[in-house]
Amino acid sequence: MRGWLALLSGFALLVGPAAAYEVESDSAGNSIYVLLINENPIASFDSVSVSEDLPAFVSTATASIVPASVPAQGSDLAAVSFDVGAVALGSTGDLTLTVSGNAAGQPVEMVLTVPLTVVAVAPVAQGVVGQGVPAPDPGGVDSDGDGVSDALEIAFGSNPNDAASIPGGPQAVPALGVLGLAGLAALLALGAGWRSARRERGRPC
Repeated sequence: MRGWLALLSGFALLVGPAAAYEVESDSAGNSIYVLLINENPIASFDSVSVSEDLPAFVSTATASIVPASVPAQGSDLAAVSFDVGAVALGSTGDLTLTVSGNAAGQPVEMVLTVPLTVVAVAPVAQGVVGQGVPAPDPGGVDSDGDGVSDALEIAFGSNPNDAASIPGGPQAVPALGVLGLAGLAALLALGAGWRSARRERGRPC
């Protein structure tokens, strides 16, 4: 699944469609990673929080990574881990993530809807997959100066040495002056949790 959503304070721009995210019935530790890019030249994105609105078959969800803030012209990572209960194959529902905070004293809220579909065997990894698992990298090396650290660019499949290459590809985002905060959401489902659940059920990984 590839889904990108560029958002500004009080304004949302859909940059790319989000396809169905496949999950297994009775699975644990499914993860969604959200790469937040703050294109504001001077204002940090502060007091960050992540909340979830769950479909009926998602039994629990936890914001497992939440940055304290995202620096001006920088980026950081948020993540949500969730479990899926025993449910019929083909069940569908939307997992809605809301990332809230403030920039230059103004409230900012970014909403991302992730369509879920329950399948017999979900891929180990879905989404924008590069090399390695995304992990927070505050203050990491940013060789091309595009606001996304080399480690996160590699993890999300973009070129850390090309400022025109960022996760999600080229995008046109309207400027809102000093209040312009863009959030780019790159989704990646990693199977670490449900692999262990599958082992318990005697299924191959």
